[in-house]
Amino acid sequence: MSNEPWVIIVGTEPREPDGREMLELILAGATLEVEMVVVFEGAGCAHLEPEVFAPWRQLVDFELARVHARRPSGTLLPSGVSTIDDVALERCCRDSAGVLRL
Repeated sequence: MSNEPWVIIVGTEPREPDGREMLELILAGATLEVEMVVVFEGAGCAHLEPEVFAPWRQLVDFELARVHARRPSGTLLPSGVSTIDDVALERCCRDSAGVLRL
């Protein structure tokens, strides 16, 4: 298996029909010890709202993935989630095993 991480970009709202399945897919990868970087962007940033983020928190708490958001700096993010700019995201994607957009 590759040592490079998989980049998973979450761009859909939590209300989408497959919202819970996205997290389950990422957790399945974690059980296989796949290194992952999860990036919330656009409508997907709604997953970072306090009332929605609780199930995603395990990615941070158990160090199952590095979690980032493409949000303007200065916006409040859950602890353990950092912002990522376009240049860093492009580099991360270029150096990854693959990119999955959800």
